[in-house]
Amino acid sequence: MDAIQFLKQEHEKAKAAFGKVLKAAPDTRGELWAALQPELEVHEQIEDEAVYEPLAHDAGKTDSKLAEWQEKHQDEVDKVEGLIEAMAALEPEHAPWLTKLKAVHASLESHIREEEQEIFPRITKVWDEKKLKQVGADLKELKAKKLKPAAVR
Repeated sequence: MDAIQFLKQEHEKAKAAFGKVLKAAPDTRGELWAALQPELEVHEQIEDEAVYEPLAHDAGKTDSKLAEWQEKHQDEVDKVEGLIEAMAALEPEHAPWLTKLKAVHASLESHIREEEQEIFPRITKVWDEKKLKQVGADLKELKAKKLKPAAVR
């Protein structure tokens, strides 16, 4: 599986998980969110480490949007992390928590749309099939390593 296929598959999983949390009864939201949150954190970490950091270097002067994407991506991550921190101070059963969750969801939906429509097609112009497959394998390996310690906690 190449990097773009891997990331799209991860996006679909996240969308499905968000759907479950948003539709869940108030008393089960927190548990579902507790399972989703580490997945989101790991996704961001591995995406940055294996894709956006090397891509910023590889795109160099050939694609300014890709070269600058890592910084824009980090700004979006910081915004979402702020919302998630605010959620931690609230009770999942209450409306303000759900309001913050909906804001996280909307931000991630927008981010996914931009990645899939604008960024991923550009990546295929910078990285060849061999590189995309290698990065896909790297993403899979990094995810397994980073989620394993979380499961042990």
